[in-house]
Amino acid sequence: MASALLEVGPAAAFGGRSGARLLGLDGFEADAVEVLVSRANRRTRVRGVCVHCTTEPIPRSDVHRVEGFVCLRAERLILDAARFGLTRNEIENAIDSAVRLRLVSERRLRERALARHTPAVPGSRVLLDALVDSGGESRLERTFLRIVRQAGLDRPATQLVHGGGDQARARVDFLFDSDLVVEVAGHGTHATRRQRQRDAERHTDLTLAGRRVLTFTYEDVFERPDWVLIRLRRARGGTA
Repeated sequence: MASALLEVGPAAAFGGRSGARLLGLDGFEADAVEVLVSRANRRTRVRGVCVHCTTEPIPRSDVHRVEGFVCLRAERLILDAARFGLTRNEIENAIDSAVRLRLVSERRLRERALARHTPAVPGSRVLLDALVDSGGESRLERTFLRIVRQAGLDRPATQLVHGGGDQARARVDFLFDSDLVVEVAGHGTHATRRQRQRDAERHTDLTLAGRRVLTFTYEDVFERPDWVLIRLRRARGGTA
């Protein structure tokens, strides 16, 4: 990567899959070297480097240094996902993990995507589609939001922080109707005895704060979504 910058020039910034890997986004492990440069700074082809050109400016606010390398910020990398040829699955992984890592604001990302959406911008439709069920921090949460949307239910608030003062602060996955908290439990974050203790503590604190709490597992969400919807509707008093 260092030699690539020497060849391409100082105006380049890492993006695409190599930029996503530098940022620590989920699912990006390949060794591809991809950079973005403005068309005015385009040079001849560089062996082993995929150089993407853009006519749009690359302001300082869209780049920063990661491990000494100039890299696109997560927001700009995702906005230019189609330029780098990222697949729908890769775009969704990038969005969800960037939200989890607090590298992007889901609302601001959505606003910028809508502002630049025109037929003249390749892939902008794919990005908007990938943002439909965004707001969570994982594929599991995205799938839950998709189930809710396809069932015609109101979209819940996502990633809200409860507590403060004498009560421990807890970030909850979803909030329906101001008092119904829904948590989705994956394998990796709820496996040990200590993690299960923290989950039980959160459940107790949320209950004492006047919240009702439902928890659905990975298997519930992916293998029996109808069962999830029945319980969710029952908890909401049968409303749709």
